[in-house]
Amino acid sequence: MNDCQWQTVVSDAERVKGLLDGTVDPSELEDDPELYSLAERIYGREALDEMGISAPVVPTNNFDDPESSNGNNLEVELPDEPELDVNPDSGTISNGSKIPLLAGLLGLMIVGLNVVVGIGAVVELCENPPEEIPIEFNTMASLQEGVLHVTWTITNMDPAHNYSVEWTISEEGSQLVVDSGSFVWASQDTYIHSENAMIEQSPWCYISTLYENGTDIAVSNDCEAQEVMKAMAQSDSEDVYCEDNTRLLWSEMSEYENIESWAPAGTGELLDGALLMLFAMIAFSGLRRKA
Repeated sequence: MNDCQWQTVVSDAERVKGLLDGTVDPSELEDDPELYSLAERIYGREALDEMGISAPVVPTNNFDDPESSNGNNLEVELPDEPELDVNPDSGTISNGSKIPLLAGLLGLMIVGLNVVVGIGAVVELCENPPEEIPIEFNTMASLQEGVLHVTWTITNMDPAHNYSVEWTISEEGSQLVVDSGSFVWASQDTYIHSENAMIEQSPWCYISTLYENGTDIAVSNDCEAQEVMKAMAQSDSEDVYCEDNTRLLWSEMSEYENIESWAPAGTGELLDGALLMLFAMIAFSGLRRKA
């Protein structure tokens, strides 16, 4: 133990001894918090107060000191919560008013694009219907030993429709009817039918007409020494393709793949005008809701 430490121990022992003997100066107790605390435990606070000895003033730590605040200080400063609403003087739009404004502008763009150009011109949503192959109605006739053989061939029929053929065979240049009749079939893609008739006076002729669901759609006639007249049945309805109909009909939007849900661009319906007005009002309401 060095001299400094030895002197400190001796001094503390003398002070404790003086405290026990009652020879300690009261001013020393008021200046030494440790010695006062020891005297308080020995004599009590009331005895010290009666003797006129006041408790020493203990200096407090300054928490504003940067070194002490960065030590064991567990207090964490939280960032300020951002405000959603903007200062009215700034002239900007709050988050609450952006939603209707953007929704209205987006709706105007989509409906306007559909009317002017057509959504189908930008995104391929429509599917063209399968091309219908026209029905072919052909006949062939040959005279063998006075017997005329006539054969009818029909192809590309729609199985969902009913078909029938009415025919007449005549002689002497269609002056005398030799035989006539009809035949019917359904749900077949191709049909072949033959008839025979006796011919005594040339030239012979025959006339035949094809019916689809009771409506005549084609004829096939022939006379001896003449070319056979063949007819191809044509559909009465015009073909409609997605390339020519790019405007989506909003009322048929659920069936967007069907060609019936589309119409030519450049024109609009009542529903298009109503949607334009609706989205314009939504956008205008967003502009009015500036913070």
